Amino acid sequence: MGIRGIIREELKKLIEADYYDNFPDFFDPLYNPQVGAYPPVGSHSYGPGTLVREDYPSSWDVEEFKKLSSFNARIKYCEEHLQRISSGSARIAYKIDDQKVLKLAKNKKGLAQNNVEITQSGYGDIDGVVAQVFEYDEDNLWLEMELARKVKKSDFKRITGFNFDDYAAAINNVGVEHSRRGYKMQIDGDLFQEMWEDEFTSEMFNYIVGYEVPTGDLMRLSTYGVVKRDWGDSIVIIDYGLDKDVRSSHYS
Repeated sequence: MGIRGIIREELKKLIEADYYDNFPDFFDPLYNPQVGAYPPVGSHSYGPGTLVREDYPSSWDVEEFKKLSSFNARIKYCEEHLQRISSGSARIAYKIDDQKVLKLAKNKKGLAQNNVEITQSGYGDIDGVVAQVFEYDEDNLWLEMELARKVKKSDFKRITGFNFDDYAAAINNVGVEHSRRGYKMQIDGDLFQEMWEDEFTSEMFNYIVGYEVPTGDLMRLSTYGVVKRDWGDSIVIIDYGLDKDVRSSHYS
């Protein structure tokens, strides 16, 4: 069992001993005594539609934002009050504070991608490799995700123990073996086996197979980020909304 597995087992023991009820702020850093509520471990904090007001700039008006009825109106409001940090064809990401970003859908493709991340972030078998979603809109208009810093190849090597180019080749080959399409890339057989035995990479491989995830984006360094978890720095996927169904419905 890896270090993350050990930590999870120890937390489970504490939870079973009712420590979560007594110390919710330890298990859920987003616990707010003024709100007076906290979620079961592993679920999204506060549930859909709850924007934690104090995390946003003072100029941000939660109720005004919720009343906006069009993509363009929501984008305009975010542009006026938040810092844009990235933008794609479907979504725009804005920095909320030093811990969270707001991912805002700009069209139907963005809604579909938000839905995937909202759903998958709650799955315990992949929570070690995907960025966490904290809050979200029940219609998938927006979600709040943990803020990750940009990852370099040297970061990837330091944290995972593997070179990113070797990792990308392994990701490709797992996808080829599962889909029966494409061509395998060259990688040392012993190294590939070592990756299957490693907690992070094996979880990634199982994610590809179990969730029918296209491997193209997973072979790009920009798909990943570095976040702080209980065990220290961790590599996670920060953009995982483009699954097989979304691709076939909106990009084919």
